[in-house]
Amino acid sequence: MQLVFVRPILAIAAIFLSLANLASASSDKLIYERSENQWYMSWRIPMSVSPDGSWALFHGGPENMHLYSIRAGSEENETLTKGMDVVEDAAFCGSGSSSLARRGRRGSETGWFFPGEEHVSSLPAQVTLACSQDGRKIAYFDSSAPDRKLFVGSQGNYRPYSPAGTVTAMAFSADARMFYYLAYDSNAETTLFRIVLSTGEPQAVVNHLDASRLANNIALAPDGKSAYLTLASDSFPENAARHQPHAARWLKIYQVDFATGTRRLVVDSPGENNASPALAAGFLYWNHKVIQDTIVTIPTEGGVAKNVIAGGAFPMWNPDGSQIGYFFGDLRFADLPLNFDDAVVNVDANANRTSEPRVIVSGYGEDFPPAWSPDGKWIAFHSHRSPTPVPTYASPGTTDDVFLRRANDVHAPEIRLTDFGLETGPAYWSPDGKKLIFVSWKRGGTPGINKLWVLTLDTEKGAVLKTEMLPLSEDILNPSAGMWSPDGKEIAIEDDRGERRSTLWVVRADGSHPEKVIDYEGTTYGGLDWERDGKTLIYSGLAGDHLQLFSVPRIGGTPTQLTHDVGDLLQPEVSPDGKRIACFREVQSNQIWRRSLP
Repeated sequence: MQLVFVRPILAIAAIFLSLANLASASSDKLIYERSENQWYMSWRIPMSVSPDGSWALFHGGPENMHLYSIRAGSEENETLTKGMDVVEDAAFCGSGSSSLARRGRRGSETGWFFPGEEHVSSLPAQVTLACSQDGRKIAYFDSSAPDRKLFVGSQGNYRPYSPAGTVTAMAFSADARMFYYLAYDSNAETTLFRIVLSTGEPQAVVNHLDASRLANNIALAPDGKSAYLTLASDSFPENAARHQPHAARWLKIYQVDFATGTRRLVVDSPGENNASPALAAGFLYWNHKVIQDTIVTIPTEGGVAKNVIAGGAFPMWNPDGSQIGYFFGDLRFADLPLNFDDAVVNVDANANRTSEPRVIVSGYGEDFPPAWSPDGKWIAFHSHRSPTPVPTYASPGTTDDVFLRRANDVHAPEIRLTDFGLETGPAYWSPDGKKLIFVSWKRGGTPGINKLWVLTLDTEKGAVLKTEMLPLSEDILNPSAGMWSPDGKEIAIEDDRGERRSTLWVVRADGSHPEKVIDYEGTTYGGLDWERDGKTLIYSGLAGDHLQLFSVPRIGGTPTQLTHDVGDLLQPEVSPDGKRIACFREVQSNQIWRRSLP
């Protein structure tokens, strides 16, 4: 008789759990919202909340750190930066804004500065920090260090540990007797570990967690029996699922039981990411991100953007202007950019879309948009192609290179043109169709610094005849894009100079004779292109709080703002007839939500 009623009882229990979740969601309250303008750089900004629930902190690096007073309902960034020349990161080492430990520069000293201490601490300068609620216990981890050790203890007395992966989150229990951390391994599997500080021995608490490799939080429940974590699902996925452009793998908030490993879904917004859970003063806080990308076009002389296709980024025209290619895929933080593929749509002479999108490049690994050769026979694209589905962006077997393929045959072989890429950018054809130009880091060189590379091709065979790193003046610090002039005699360069400073340069095709066109403010890789007469450059620069499109004479001069859009406009590409500019608009909202806990 008992067996007969098992299924109805479970069904009733599921209904009550669903009703409980709905009741909880009804108390959700948006308490803070800000617009972001750094493209993908803003996607990975984690959030933390002070133990007393009075402050929230966005960890966006020196150009995007924000301290928000939950009680006052306002940003208090002067409190964050007071007494510092530069703030690169911060951590709550107690309650209130006066408890902030800050990493940055003060005078001639650089590193972590603890509350109430005049001089820099002895901690390594680049570590990520976590403190107990009373500020007496400290943990730190350096993901860039060769040994990637984790240190836990008190100032001057730390014990080293060797975590089984990259540490993505750290937290002390309320009584500071236990320390928890998440370790993300090379198979994209995350494990929650616990260290009893009196004995110092780490223990796996819950494994096979489907978490993101991005920095995150551990929100420990008051009874110490569970934690709120950011996960994409309640089970560990097959690698192939990560590569699907569209999948129900958006980040959600789960309550994870330590004894059973059960994951209970707490916060879910289909099509959007929720992360950085925090418990404070009887509330659950979390970070909710809303991101909308759309391919748009505008008249070359400026004006209102016209939508072409939602869900795409980084547009490129085909040679006759009848098609626009782009990359697409859910902006889900658990998997990107593994799930990016390329698509194309047909457009008429006024850039109105006349077809449904169709996939033009797909496979395992990130794909950047297709660049058509001038004769339309080839497409070149950057890809992290791997022969089998892999769990992470940099897994063994992945590439980071430029590929070539016949344009009109999606089943044609993908020809790998390079084997040295590292953070490679999209490739662009020379007007004569004989060369490709792209940016990439130099292996063994300085991380984060691009070099400009040129491939000379045999376009009959689809083979590389010559590979060269374009010699550039030392005045050009970090080229983030290079575009051939319409006659192929010059190259325009977008130079990322750091601290939101960018410069446009024009050099000859061999990299010589640099001419500065304009200095401007930018927040990310905005992109650039030439107008078809070769006399004007189009670029994306900051205007107020958003990136807009500008034109500037090739010889320099006063720029003209072409757009006044509600979002950020990036990666301009002038149409073959010179009448319109394709680009993509990103609207990004970074939010803090709060829910009362029973």
